[in-house]
Amino acid sequence: MNTGQMMLAAGALVLLGTTVITVDRMFGNQGTILRQTEIGVYAISLGTSILEEAQGMNFDEVTVNNAITSTSSLTAASSLGPESGETTTPASSTKFDDFDDYNNLTEGLQVAGVDSFTVKISVYYVNDSAPDTKVTTPTWYKRMDLKITSTAMTDTVKMSYIFSYFNFR
Repeated sequence: MNTGQMMLAAGALVLLGTTVITVDRMFGNQGTILRQTEIGVYAISLGTSILEEAQGMNFDEVTVNNAITSTSSLTAASSLGPESGETTTPASSTKFDDFDDYNNLTEGLQVAGVDSFTVKISVYYVNDSAPDTKVTTPTWYKRMDLKITSTAMTDTVKMSYIFSYFNFR
């Protein structure tokens, strides 16, 4: 082999090595992205489960057994949260009976083989004309905000739901 052929062979090896390293790095990044996506799907599923459970609750403690016609009967904004005797265990085993019992709930939940998640929930009154703004007086609308984090996720999953009270009796 002459010098020109040696230089071509060396150049080809450098090009091949660069390609192999690039492909290997790309596959490694795709594995990371796939794992992040899997954890994100679990976080969204967890949040959706909590929201669906809360939607099945009564609007307020006073609406558990009574139909009301005035917002003055509703729980004060400063008193939203579980009532005496209600537990704040993980959402899958709650003893809650109304929507605002989830207020200030922070739970650490472990999904086997995936990761551990932290769920923070806040519930507050809003007006129908400004559903993103907290109000300090009771209204017919309560908003629930969930923030779900994980040590393996780079982002925080945020979910919201507005629950309205309508008296059909």
